[in-house]
Amino acid sequence: MARPRSLDRNRLLDAAEAVVADAGAAALTFGKVAEAADVPKASVQSAFGTKEGLLDALLNRWAEQEKARFARNVGPDPTPQAVIAEHIRSTAIEDHDTISRTATLLAAVAGTGQTVGAMADWYAERAGDLSAATPEERRRRIAFLAVEGAFLLRHVVGFPMDDALWREIFADLLALVGED
Repeated sequence: MARPRSLDRNRLLDAAEAVVADAGAAALTFGKVAEAADVPKASVQSAFGTKEGLLDALLNRWAEQEKARFARNVGPDPTPQAVIAEHIRSTAIEDHDTISRTATLLAAVAGTGQTVGAMADWYAERAGDLSAATPEERRRRIAFLAVEGAFLLRHVVGFPMDDALWREIFADLLALVGED
């Protein structure tokens, strides 16, 4: 009897990302992922348990990839100033496809009403607890929240914002934290 093929979770996540990229998060089903990965639907369900589990796995993978990229850009032992400045810069120049997939996944998770530990951890690592005691810390907090608000407006809500305005907003945020 042939030994069953081992299930490659990353291959399933690649297939899930392809489904989201092609048809949006609403189309993300075990059946569609199974079809894209050329595996039985039961294999996908076994790997993730629920659709929420699949969404969580996608966001966990994104968060890990983004953290590694960010760490390379910001360097070892960055100051809080450097962290927020890099967050502003990296969000400003993120490619459209990556942002679109991330926004779609975040919107899908928000629609389930569940909290995503990976995203909460990502935000805590990036911005701490958002407490601020000095004027500089307050400016960094405002800039961080403004970056996230701009992302939400443009990529989740679909607020019209052309590239020139996007760049202007992010230049303003860099100036706010003293990185102009």
